[in-house]
Amino acid sequence: MPNFKCYPISNPNAQWNYCPSFGAAILFICLFGLTTLTHILQAMLHKKPFAWVLIMGGVWETGGYIFRTFSVEHQLNVAYATVQVLLILLAPLWINAFAYMVLGRMVHFFLTDDKVFGLKAKRVTLIFVLCDISTFLVQAAGGSMISSANPVSTQRTGLHIYMGGVGMQLLTILVFLTLCIRFQLKIRRQEQSGLTAGQGIHMKDFNSPINARHLLYLLYLVLGLIAFRNIYRLIEFSSGVLSNITMHEWYAYVFDAVPMFFALVAFNILHPGRILRGPNSDFSEDRKRAKAEKKEKKRMKKEVKAEKKVVKAEAKYAKKEEAQRKKAQKKGHFERVEHV
Repeated sequence: MPNFKCYPISNPNAQWNYCPSFGAAILFICLFGLTTLTHILQAMLHKKPFAWVLIMGGVWETGGYIFRTFSVEHQLNVAYATVQVLLILLAPLWINAFAYMVLGRMVHFFLTDDKVFGLKAKRVTLIFVLCDISTFLVQAAGGSMISSANPVSTQRTGLHIYMGGVGMQLLTILVFLTLCIRFQLKIRRQEQSGLTAGQGIHMKDFNSPINARHLLYLLYLVLGLIAFRNIYRLIEFSSGVLSNITMHEWYAYVFDAVPMFFALVAFNILHPGRILRGPNSDFSEDRKRAKAEKKEKKRMKKEVKAEKKVVKAEAKYAKKEEAQRKKAQKKGHFERVEHV
């Protein structure tokens, strides 16, 4: 255990409102590091490139607690404190975005019409990921202002901006849940009518209503954990810069670190790659098809161009032949006239 000194809040350069625990930071480095490493291996095993979004969430959580240990050792260092706060505050947005991407692929894989509320699967993913990016930017702007190196007025403004971003995220999750419920109802209706998903593979293998429900329950769990964590952050920041919550470290670990760890572990236990398998389990099939169509169109265009070139050459040759023939006829005519 390294030696470090805790500074009182009255110190103008102090970055902490309490004496932070080095051991707790190390523990969560190990926990987040293990689940992230497992996700990297699972992404490779199931061949799911889009899982990099979830991996980024794990990497940011792990990185956040790594910088937290640096900040514990160097408690007057503004850079370490700022980086660890930003990484820990923003990491859940990556996990949130992955949940949005999973539902889009579920709509594509399980539903025969590839739609929910009239939105195509790709559009579902695009809309909610863009919302997540907007939320990310707002929260990043607010989070960068709450460093203790800034004046208290700036910190309060940063808290309000960050809380606004958290509110945006909670509203987006609420809207997203309506799509999840609609998806669940369509799966039930599809099951009752005996239809199979045109986009997926055989019902008896992976593309079954049971698997769809299991994956959907996983999304409900993860979104619930993220919402729980966000509500905690709203309560924490609404209490002000100095409050009972901000002056006790265990709140952050219990109500932020633990829920996010369980969210990552939940995706480890039931990785979407275990169910979303086969043709059209990802949008990559559509991209390949679009690429093949583009290539075929380019080939046909090239063939048409080549044919036009041949026709043009033949026409030019025929014209030349005709000119030579007329010239020969004209020459023969003059020769006959002279002979006469």
